[in-house]
Amino acid sequence: MVSPDTPQPEVLPPLVSVVIVSHNCREALERCLDAIARSTGAERIETLVVDAGSRDGSAEVDADRPWVQVIRMPMYFGRTRARNIGTRTARGDYIFFLDPRVEVQPGCILRLAETLENRNDAAAAVPVLETPAGEPVPAAFRLPDAAQLRQASLELKPLPRLEPSGEAVEAAEDWAVMIRKTFLGGMNYLNEKRFSEFWALLDVYAQIRLAGRKILLVGEARAVLHPELPPVADRRELAADAVAGAASYIARYQGFLAGLGFRLGCFFSALGRFDLGLAWYILQGRRLDPTQ
Repeated sequence: MVSPDTPQPEVLPPLVSVVIVSHNCREALERCLDAIARSTGAERIETLVVDAGSRDGSAEVDADRPWVQVIRMPMYFGRTRARNIGTRTARGDYIFFLDPRVEVQPGCILRLAETLENRNDAAAAVPVLETPAGEPVPAAFRLPDAAQLRQASLELKPLPRLEPSGEAVEAAEDWAVMIRKTFLGGMNYLNEKRFSEFWALLDVYAQIRLAGRKILLVGEARAVLHPELPPVADRRELAADAVAGAASYIARYQGFLAGLGFRLGCFFSALGRFDLGLAWYILQGRRLDPTQ
């Protein structure tokens, strides 16, 4: 019998909080979670799944994974609000936004955290991604201009990729991004008023640049990106949400009139393609988060 006077082992708080947004993706989510469980330093990793109204059992993945905390939302409000809910709940020093399609290698999470611990000039870090077949997945890009955002939003295509030329990148896809929680807190977290499904992390990257900090690409941290999941909404709804977020991003950094001009340009582009449904959604300012 252990004496009450026997010193108890110190339970350290989590170093990293992994925040995953799920929606009807149970198979991918379980693969993602099981990879986290195999991580080096798993005892210092907190895993939060924000499930947005799934109907396929994704919200029950904690039944046989007691180390996973599932936060259940009644419906899909977009990644921005869901990520904020997870971030505000998180106890770790670093927030690791992780897409359910990503399968981290055992050393990935701890290596990213150690890199940020040793680099005060960096606010975020991203791993190197590859396909299940081992092919590299380009994820880095420059902060985009209005023309690039228009094409990416209307066509729901990635922004132009680039081959990193050093240790840091301007921006990266939000599939696997670790950010200091203090930096996010200083921004009052992700901006739910401006962004719903798209471009919230683009805003974070712009703020990192304005603060004179870096986003590090950590070659020793690796992960596998599995194929696309089914879309969370109709194509027109997604494109309209992307346009609304891009217009808000441009308005924030270039002024209200620039944001309005961007929205009108997208509206007329949709009309020119005879996509009247999308044009109407853009005119409405349709977003996936109906409360904003």
